[in-house]
Amino acid sequence: MANKKEKVVEQYAEALLAYGSDQDSFDSLLADLKVVNDVVTKNPKLTALLSAQTISEEDQVSLLDTLTKGANQGVVNLTKILLSHHHFALFGAVVNRFFDLYQERQGIESVVITSAVAVDDSQKERLAQAFQKQSGAKKVEATYTVDPELIAGVSMQSKSILIDGSLKTKIAKLKAELLG
Repeated sequence: MANKKEKVVEQYAEALLAYGSDQDSFDSLLADLKVVNDVVTKNPKLTALLSAQTISEEDQVSLLDTLTKGANQGVVNLTKILLSHHHFALFGAVVNRFFDLYQERQGIESVVITSAVAVDDSQKERLAQAFQKQSGAKKVEATYTVDPELIAGVSMQSKSILIDGSLKTKIAKLKAELLG
């Protein structure tokens, strides 16, 4: 069953990607998808209401019209198609897969950069550039966090790459070597 859901999610995400490419509207499509997905994610009852058949189709469409008012037409179309095919519960998965495909095709690598102490804008830029050079990505979208448990140094984690230059990891490796 999971395999069928994955195929459905992939098909919708690919179709949305093709729509964005055809319409040359990725900026508004990405922004509006994030907004609508945030609303849907923060209101799980909304997904339950749109997935169950407890309200009329007319009321469901009216609810979607309110949710997507002023949004990119691709977002409006996606929500209505998902609703009409009883797949609205997959909306979040479709959006996430679309973002992954978009980033992959654009050569964008998302990375979480964690440091032991807060870093200024200049340091953030240098860290992002260092990750870009290591990963070979065309563009890096970095999120910065602080974790004092690192003791010192930085850890950079994307979906496929981990660069860990933290003192915490170096101490753990040294301890493992010494103990055996």
